[in-house]
Amino acid sequence: MNRKTPMPRGTAAGFSPGPDDAWEREARRRHTHTGLHRRRLRLSGMRTRLFVGFAAVALITAAIITASSYFLIRDALLSRVSSNANTQLIADVQENGQQLQQSSSGQTDVQIADAMAKNGSGGVVVVLITPHGTSASNSQFSAQNIPKAFQVAALDQVVQQRTVVNGTPYLLTGTQIQPNGPQVYLFTSLDAEQAILTELVTIGALSGGLALLGAGGVAFLATRNVLVPIRRLGHAARMLGQGNLDVRIEVKGTDEIADVALTFNETAEALARSMAELRAMDAASRRFVADVSHELRTPLTAMTAVTEVLEDVEDADPTTVSAAHLIANETKRLARLVEDLMEISRFDAGTAAMRIEDINLPELVEATLATRGWTSKVTVTAPPMLATRIDARRMDVVIANLVGNALKHGGEPVALSVFDDDAFVVVQVADSGPGIPAEALPHIFDRFYKADKARGRSEGSGLGLSIAFENARMHGGELSAGNRPGGGAVFTLRFPKGVLGEASTAPDDPVLGPATEPGNLGRLGVKT
Repeated sequence: MNRKTPMPRGTAAGFSPGPDDAWEREARRRHTHTGLHRRRLRLSGMRTRLFVGFAAVALITAAIITASSYFLIRDALLSRVSSNANTQLIADVQENGQQLQQSSSGQTDVQIADAMAKNGSGGVVVVLITPHGTSASNSQFSAQNIPKAFQVAALDQVVQQRTVVNGTPYLLTGTQIQPNGPQVYLFTSLDAEQAILTELVTIGALSGGLALLGAGGVAFLATRNVLVPIRRLGHAARMLGQGNLDVRIEVKGTDEIADVALTFNETAEALARSMAELRAMDAASRRFVADVSHELRTPLTAMTAVTEVLEDVEDADPTTVSAAHLIANETKRLARLVEDLMEISRFDAGTAAMRIEDINLPELVEATLATRGWTSKVTVTAPPMLATRIDARRMDVVIANLVGNALKHGGEPVALSVFDDDAFVVVQVADSGPGIPAEALPHIFDRFYKADKARGRSEGSGLGLSIAFENARMHGGELSAGNRPGGGAVFTLRFPKGVLGEASTAPDDPVLGPATEPGNLGRLGVKT
């Protein structure tokens, strides 16, 4: 299949225009008003998952780089400070050690401590422990700032340890000049190094924030390239489900999304071809039924007249009379089947007309029962007056089918109830039979369906309930079937009191002829 060319401006994004622009506009209007076009926030959606994934990668990478840089730089800074402090201590001991050993007072020790502190870099404090006591270049420092364990370790060698004095970090370096001699301790400030590390952490946090923003932008662009085609595909699928078989998706690129779009277009084209074939077959079958029914009307009329003559023959032998009755019954049954098929064909072709009148429904019910001789068999519960706007002939067909079905396949007594339900009218027909099997309920209004498979040669055609269902639908109502808790089937017809609009002006069907004329109550008889 050739790939679609880019769409011209003004068409729906991602879709090629179909032949039925009005239908497509209406579909889009329904799509807009039902809220299907709104992009709802999905916390578990693809965009959220990709954003979380990209953000996690960015944050983890920034954290790893910052942490590794922090520890490497910290070790390098501490190593440098430690080396400098160790070198300074050794140099101070070599330069001032003899003088310190010969010191005769604590004042001299303080002067030596000041001299040692000046030899070092800024932030160095020297503390001396001599026989004269503790002397320091900074009066805020004393022997109490030096841990006892550290003093013991410093008796044998030069030792170092990080410590905090008055909230400031220091590197403490100490040793003893001679056995039982003066002890020298250097406090080297780590403020500068701490500032460098704090700045590094700040830079790492800012880098992580920038990385997070960048990850969000990348995730948005990445998901846009994926989600926009998916949304178009979803929109196209909804339009396809609504019956627009001309919808297509514009194929861009050669990636997996393009393959999906191409597959969708191929599927839509195949579905359109299949639906066209099915519609053609359905139209042909309906036309065949209509043609056959129309062609049978004339010979059936002649056959009915002949059978009526044969039934009136008085001097015929019993065999001839029996055969005449059989032929007459079968001819009438065939005539009713043809009438039913023609009515069904009118429904399918959309040519079934309605003649709306102001009718008192209880009177119509009584007339329907009286015409068929069912007045004594059916118990009617109805108000004396219930005004409705209906097609009297079609409503007569519905009631006759329901009552006849109850009498034939249900059982007496049969109860017919009519009552007012605000803007609607409800008609219920209940019998006292075994009820409708559960497996038959979903198909009870299907054409040619018979719940009792053993009655394949019954008088009914299996079209009566389907015709009643279509007539109820034409009145804007609904017909349902069920079983009563105490036993027996119940059919419920519910329709508005006033049918919307006036009588249908559907044109006459060229094959079926004019629509059935109103006013002929009971013409179709009982169809079960």
